[in-house]
Amino acid sequence: MRQQTVAVVGAGSSGLSMLKTLRDDGFKVTCYERRSQVGGLWAYTDDQTMTTALPSTSANISKYTCGMSDFPIPDKYPHYLSQAEFQEYIESYATHFDMHKDIVFNALVKQASRNQDDSKWRLELIVDGESRIVEYDKVAFCHGYQTKAKMPDFEGAENFEGKILHTQQFRMSDEFKGKKIVVVGVSSTASDILALLLPVASKVYMSHRRGALIVPKFRKGFPPDLMSNWRRRQIFSFLQRTFPRVSRWLVDKLVALMIKQMYGDLDPAWGLGTPPSLSLSPRALNENIIPSLRDGSLTSLPGIKRFVGPRSIEFVDGTVLDDIDAVICATGYLADFSMATFLETSRPSNYGGPDMTRLWMNLFPPRYADSMVMLCHSALGKNNGFSFSDVTSMAVSNVWRGVYPMLTVKEMDRHIDSHQDWVASRWRLDNNIDTSMVKTWEYQSFLHEAAGTGMENLGWGWKGWKFWFQDPKMSYMMNHGVETAHAFRYFETGKRKAWPGAKEAIIHMNELVKMFPIKDEKEK
Repeated sequence: MRQQTVAVVGAGSSGLSMLKTLRDDGFKVTCYERRSQVGGLWAYTDDQTMTTALPSTSANISKYTCGMSDFPIPDKYPHYLSQAEFQEYIESYATHFDMHKDIVFNALVKQASRNQDDSKWRLELIVDGESRIVEYDKVAFCHGYQTKAKMPDFEGAENFEGKILHTQQFRMSDEFKGKKIVVVGVSSTASDILALLLPVASKVYMSHRRGALIVPKFRKGFPPDLMSNWRRRQIFSFLQRTFPRVSRWLVDKLVALMIKQMYGDLDPAWGLGTPPSLSLSPRALNENIIPSLRDGSLTSLPGIKRFVGPRSIEFVDGTVLDDIDAVICATGYLADFSMATFLETSRPSNYGGPDMTRLWMNLFPPRYADSMVMLCHSALGKNNGFSFSDVTSMAVSNVWRGVYPMLTVKEMDRHIDSHQDWVASRWRLDNNIDTSMVKTWEYQSFLHEAAGTGMENLGWGWKGWKFWFQDPKMSYMMNHGVETAHAFRYFETGKRKAWPGAKEAIIHMNELVKMFPIKDEKEK
């Protein structure tokens, strides 16, 4: 049988995992990366058309719950890796598994379409500035969901003589020294930008339309992600699936209590009260916003209404600021499907948001599920991106190899219709949601089942009890200890390669976190 060829687009964590997994499973794989190195957005670039972590950026998940399933993050790194450290880790991952020989750098994929006889995918590329056309049996787009900047449309912006830019374009430079700057949005990215601007700008304002889930990187001496474990995740998934309103109310109450415990009473003038539900919007992990608001170095303002002069901005509460030099929009990203014009869209009833792309499990276009996957859409509900990269790539490989049975096109279409109805119901609760959101319990269960991770051995069924009787200590640690990706390679299921080092890595990670809580006040 002829070896199937696959093009993987993107050499971040998802793309490299896809390259490695498919190659190990017998496919002939070539990866195309538009940067000159691996790492995705963690590979810093001065090119303002690309999203990049800044040199000052650190991860918003700790190293204990991060990393690839068969390549542990070295102990030498701090609790939260910096941009350079993350890029170094990803580079070492690619080197360790000899991936560079299968990667074409400085390669931009412009268009994907079926060839003339509908037998393969035809990719139009620009490689080192030269056009190229190649054909493959299958294509995996792994360029991420933080590629296409989501830019607000401000009334009167054309009359503003200052600078208006998205954080995708932001690079720290002397041009911001001594300036008056408005940062739009409350997010982890906004926090990164604010930390750079506050020491050098003459005045910094934060404009936002609603509250935010602001969580520091340490809570009572612990990284917040250590609060989650496999057992708690399964309980919460059950509640979400069975009692969605109760689970949403419970989580929001717990989050409100946690924020109050960490920060005390927030000044109503900051406009951070009543944040969106955690089930509808991701948290903002940062260390800077609340302290800066308290010491007066940062001023909170409501949303921008319009630009009213060459350097003047009016806000929705009637406040007018003059002599503003720059507006930096930390307003998120949209999925970039520009190279996949064959994708279909639709709109459910009683819904006023943007058209939704028709992808089964937010991954597979129904008509081409056996040869095309889009890992650039699901943003909320998919678990830790790094740790789930391997689960996703293993699931895709098993679907394409026939290890996991694929639904018919009609079945996929029915599922998409049902899913989009569910997204519409979330939109009616909060019309600011990211419509790429997934049902956590459904999405993660599908990927684990398709990937063959064997995580059902940690459940309440007979497999869970069997594992407990065989190794009660390991069963308890994997259920209640650190939620590490190495667990996804622990069980031998015959559906994917287990990793012999998984047990040792799981135990080691659980030993490392015994250092917490950290008593240093700066770490809390």
